[in-house]
Amino acid sequence: MIVSCPNCSTRYTLSESSVGANGRKVKCAKCGHIWWQRAVETDFFSADLSDAPTEIRPSHPVGRGAAKGGKGGAKAAGKKASARPDKRTIIGLVALVLVVAAIGGGAYVARDYVVHRWPPAALLYETLGMAVEAPGAGLQLQNVRSEQKVEGGATSLIVQGQIVNVSDVERMVPRLRAVSLGPDHKPLQSWLMDPSAERLQPGDFATFRHSQPDPGPVTEVTITLDGG
Repeated sequence: MIVSCPNCSTRYTLSESSVGANGRKVKCAKCGHIWWQRAVETDFFSADLSDAPTEIRPSHPVGRGAAKGGKGGAKAAGKKASARPDKRTIIGLVALVLVVAAIGGGAYVARDYVVHRWPPAALLYETLGMAVEAPGAGLQLQNVRSEQKVEGGATSLIVQGQIVNVSDVERMVPRLRAVSLGPDHKPLQSWLMDPSAERLQPGDFATFRHSQPDPGPVTEVTITLDGG
């Protein structure tokens, strides 16, 4: 039930069971006015003040009086509520921590794969103090050849070769980058090539072949396993 002070009109919430069937004396926490409060309110009237009244101090005063005199109680209640987060908030925070930990753990365990797919990540891992192999580690180029061919009046540069796993563990094969150089050893063109396999067991090899149109006056071709 809602109780209103007859003197200052401050309003409070009060349970009917605390008032009782015959009512009781109550005291306004704001102005100190005392009156007799019945369970079913019909009117307000002054009461005999000989008996000590019960001062009402609800945790959630409402209405006009609460806006002025109940700020302290509302502020204290707010602090109490904020100090005790609900169960859903706690579960959400725990879930967030687990997700972040899982992502971080996965990124650490699979760092070689991450660097293989995105080579710039190698710099990030090094910054964090995590050892990571460079793309192409344990692999070696062999039987690399390049030649220019003229077909139908058009010139193309043919580049081909093999990639062999010279280590004793399985290796991921990155993409290859080719750069053609002119007579002055300045770059003419640059392009990427895909190997025939993405993974190699120890001793196995993959091949690559690429035809670059309109190569220009090429005198040299460099090929690297940079995963770019």
